[in-house]
Amino acid sequence: MVRQNPIIRVLGLLKTRKKAVLFLFLLVFFSLILDLSVPFITQNLIDRFMAFFKNGGAAPVNILVFSAVGILAVTVFSRFLRSTYDYRLFMEVTQREDELRRAVLEKYYKLHVMFHHGASSGQIIGRIERGASAIYTILHDILGQNFVPPVIIFVGVAATLIYKDPLIALTVFWPLPVYIASIQRTMNRIYEIERKVNEEFEAVSKESYDIAANILTVKKFFQEKPELDNQMKLLRKARVTQYSAERLWKIMENLQTFLATAGRIGVIIVGGMFVINGRSTLGEFVLYIALNNMVYVPTANLANILPRLRRNLPRVERLFALLDEPVLVSDKPGAVPLPYHGQKIEFKQVTFCYGKENRPALKDVSVAIKAGERVALVGRSGSGKTTFVNLLLRSFDPEKGSVLIDGHNLRDVTRESLLNQTAVVPQEVDLFSRTIFENIAYGKPEANKEEVMLAAKTALAHDFITHAERGYDTLVGERGIKLSGGERQRIGIARAVLRDPRILILDEATSHLDTESEKLIAKATDTLIQSRTTFIIAHRLSTVLGADRILVFNNGEIEAEGKHEELLEKCPTYRKLYSLQFSKE
Repeated sequence: MVRQNPIIRVLGLLKTRKKAVLFLFLLVFFSLILDLSVPFITQNLIDRFMAFFKNGGAAPVNILVFSAVGILAVTVFSRFLRSTYDYRLFMEVTQREDELRRAVLEKYYKLHVMFHHGASSGQIIGRIERGASAIYTILHDILGQNFVPPVIIFVGVAATLIYKDPLIALTVFWPLPVYIASIQRTMNRIYEIERKVNEEFEAVSKESYDIAANILTVKKFFQEKPELDNQMKLLRKARVTQYSAERLWKIMENLQTFLATAGRIGVIIVGGMFVINGRSTLGEFVLYIALNNMVYVPTANLANILPRLRRNLPRVERLFALLDEPVLVSDKPGAVPLPYHGQKIEFKQVTFCYGKENRPALKDVSVAIKAGERVALVGRSGSGKTTFVNLLLRSFDPEKGSVLIDGHNLRDVTRESLLNQTAVVPQEVDLFSRTIFENIAYGKPEANKEEVMLAAKTALAHDFITHAERGYDTLVGERGIKLSGGERQRIGIARAVLRDPRILILDEATSHLDTESEKLIAKATDTLIQSRTTFIIAHRLSTVLGADRILVFNNGEIEAEGKHEELLEKCPTYRKLYSLQFSKE
């Protein structure tokens, strides 16, 4: 896919705000025109004074008063317009920045499971933060403050000086093209260095998030100092690269100052000679100096635009690259809600590969599960159990074949209606840094206190919750760090109970509980399981003996299916798994 120029894409953020952009332009235009009028008032006043000193006559008191009042009025009104412009510009740019952040985060949330498996969340968040900041810098600082106002000043001063004296105009503006021509090569070097800087700082963010997420493991192995040293090593590496870009910036700034000063000196010399020769009045000489001073900073800003764009464009490009990531699983046009599940789930000749792997994770799998059936999935690690469940949840689509619920192909129904009928209790329950109540109600945010408490009681979580610091309003900490492993697991089970799903997926859901709690929870959830189609991803065969059916996975295929006793007789893989586990008990 051919990607659009990032500058055009950034400007495209304003395409729905044409009236607002025009209003902003008019504000700054009239503000700067008023600023430009001040040197002309000053020129007229000086020339009147010089005429009075030369020719005598009545003192120009009225001119003095009118000029002073005029400069005051013009300045006040100009500042009012400019402050209004600055405020409205800030509002417009931050709103566009927030819209882009929302779009990028929405895309990030919608991206397929394989993208999230291969991406570092810290690196992605760092990319979003730096990219959004770059959007603000380009729209507000570079374009809004350092391009549009300077261009208006530049054009206004250029027109005035060309009208007054083209030679003075040439003297004022000759440094700009010389400066731009002299820094072309440096700008290209800065662009490449800044791309590397962004990558290295994203690596720092990635490591920081990784350590923060696993801080307890770091402490258990007494790795605080090695991890800190590694962080500082990555940061130093990024800084060294960043400093090389900063050196180039300072070289350009010094060159810019030198050329601008040369232009200013030129105006003083040429304008002074014109006064001596009678070609210009003293008031015009002061006008030239004032206009040169007015145009000096804006001209310097114009000269800096390209280097600053080069500095920020790599960040914007990486942000848009995330926005351009394809969404592999989405509702197709005309997708319909999935009816209430009550018949069967079918896998028909399903094949699936991860990325460019040659070996399929699932190969030509066909199986039918009746509604309400309790099915256990067993097999070695990597045999296809998790892939089977992810296809049922439509985390991704099969490359061949189809998955159907009650005869409806999952590609033809909305993902929301599918996931509203499912609940998953993973082996490692993910909790948010929110209250216990919010974590249990996560899949059903409209649930009331009574419903949440009933779900917690079913999962045998109510007692430990009521003994917590603030009961159901207790904050669990980042990733549930304030809770034990068994408590986190029971919160996850309560979350699934509250969701009241038609399809329940348990990834060895009681594996982190002690034996007594495991038995109690199995008993408490037995009624729940009986009325739902349940898949149990089993890592211990002792948990699947009560299943209606066991599917044995091996190398991406269903090697056999049946009851425990049948499989011991006819399935070598199941026999081996059984002998490895039960012979030790």
